[in-house]
Amino acid sequence: MKSLKWALILAVMLLGTAGIWSAALANGAPVKIFLNYLPELSNYGSTTASGVAQVSVGEAWVEIKAEGLPQLEGIQYEAWLVTADNNQMISLGKFTSDADGNVDYYAEFDDIPLLEYRYFVVSVEPDPDPNPAVADSRRTIAGVFPNTRLEVVSGTPTPTLGPGITATPGAPAGLPVTGNVDFTALAAIIWLALGLGLFGLGLAIKRRSM
Repeated sequence: MKSLKWALILAVMLLGTAGIWSAALANGAPVKIFLNYLPELSNYGSTTASGVAQVSVGEAWVEIKAEGLPQLEGIQYEAWLVTADNNQMISLGKFTSDADGNVDYYAEFDDIPLLEYRYFVVSVEPDPDPNPAVADSRRTIAGVFPNTRLEVVSGTPTPTLGPGITATPGAPAGLPVTGNVDFTALAAIIWLALGLGLFGLGLAIKRRSM
């Protein structure tokens, strides 16, 4: 009986863990995206630049830390989220690097649209920008998410002033198409597996009691 008791406790803990995990995904848990000069996406600037972006769609903030991005004159960097279907881009604001090529940028928004995002792209935009609703074709460091180094990060950085959000009808030319990760389906599979496991456990308990 002790083994059955502990099995039931374990099953309840697994269900609780799965519920917390799926809820975090639904709430747009912050993710970390590793940025590099990607030949399939990037076409401008230093090929050795790199960085990390943390994005929370649910809490509507972004943080970028990068190095190797040359300081610009008359132009600015701009971060974009690109949807999986390549049909929409969401601006996460413009920023510059310091004299050493380092970026330490953070912005908060009223909201970030709950869309299925695939790419994080840093473009280079004219300043002033005659067409701020559309991303320039010049693209420097970029990242794909979720990717093999996807991490859930906790906590919110210290807030600073942030720009607004701009949606555009098209994505930069030449963005590749890769497979999707459907978190909703994955969570459903986990719940189904746990449910079947509990059902089997219940049958075993019933047979023992007979």
